[in-house]
Amino acid sequence: MTHNRKSTAQKILIIGLLALGVSACSLFSPEPEMSDAQACLQLHQLIEDHSAEFKQFKGSLKSTAPLRSMQIWTAKRVFPMAKNCQVWQWSSGLTNYFCSWDESDEEDAKASFDKGTELVNQCLGKQWHSKFTRTKSGGNSALFYKKGGKTVISIRSFKEALTIFDSWITTLYVGDESNLKAEIQ
Repeated sequence: MTHNRKSTAQKILIIGLLALGVSACSLFSPEPEMSDAQACLQLHQLIEDHSAEFKQFKGSLKSTAPLRSMQIWTAKRVFPMAKNCQVWQWSSGLTNYFCSWDESDEEDAKASFDKGTELVNQCLGKQWHSKFTRTKSGGNSALFYKKGGKTVISIRSFKEALTIFDSWITTLYVGDESNLKAEIQ
């Protein structure tokens, strides 16, 4: 009888360890690749949802900034390279969608920027215009806009200013142009 219990306990332990191992693997496996067509579809949905404060892309409320001047939600990823996506809502009523991802060096940041701007350009129609500039840190900035439109898309790659390391970041921004008036690094 005790041998039977021991055998059953061992089987349960083995099954539990296997289930734990499988679930741990799924936690660390990379996100599935996103096709360009999927990214374009989601980018258009994101642009359309700007007027609704990105309601369909908002996740859980992450934080409220001091003095309640800003609220931040986690957000659904809509761009192949993007990570750490958020929806920011300012007390002024403006809302934007923002993602950032770290790059290993300037070369990777440039490659990510080039791939991102090529994809955005491919997704948007001829009624969209673009403006490219260099950043102070030697990175790149692209602004996509429609004449008379309220929504802009920006992709930037830049070296972080407040670090001793050669740390590069690429960002994707969708929202009001007035939120982009901050100085470009």
